[in-house]
Amino acid sequence: MYKNEEYIEVRLLLFKKFVIKKWTIPRNGIAFAWTGHDRGSTTDYRDTAYIACILLNGKLLKIPVMQISNDRKEDDPRNVLTEKFYRTFIEEVIESKSIGIIGIYKYGIEVRQPKFPSMYISETKEYRKRLSEMYKEKQDGHRTPDDIYTLMKSENIQGKILDWLQNDGFLHSRKYTWDKVYKKD
Repeated sequence: MYKNEEYIEVRLLLFKKFVIKKWTIPRNGIAFAWTGHDRGSTTDYRDTAYIACILLNGKLLKIPVMQISNDRKEDDPRNVLTEKFYRTFIEEVIESKSIGIIGIYKYGIEVRQPKFPSMYISETKEYRKRLSEMYKEKQDGHRTPDDIYTLMKSENIQGKILDWLQNDGFLHSRKYTWDKVYKKD
């Protein structure tokens, strides 16, 4: 993972050399992020298998991440590196003042609330559509994407998103977002 003032970039590497896939996330453009797993897949251990991000323009980014295994020792390098990646990503979302929901204690999300449903990629279509429409309304011939993101945030888009998440049952209370419950290692 690489970052600068404007972007967070995640690269999937082969043999620590070859970039197979790259995700570039505008820091100012994250609407909300969460961790999840693919329900019913052969690799589904009911644990986190990806980090997903929906941007303010409605675009979805799904970053696959190796699951933390209970079969390995706590200090296994694979678990340590995976936890470090999760924590770094969560801290970036918090730092960019974006919304983060859902997580597990293994990488610092201490959530003590009634169990809310998992958010699956298939359930995000409506959120993406709403955000895309709002983004298009703000488009003007001379506005950059960053200008539009700033405008949307100044119009309290995060409050609207939090309302949507609460109304749909994905967030029990606003005090359970990443910025409120994350515990540094």
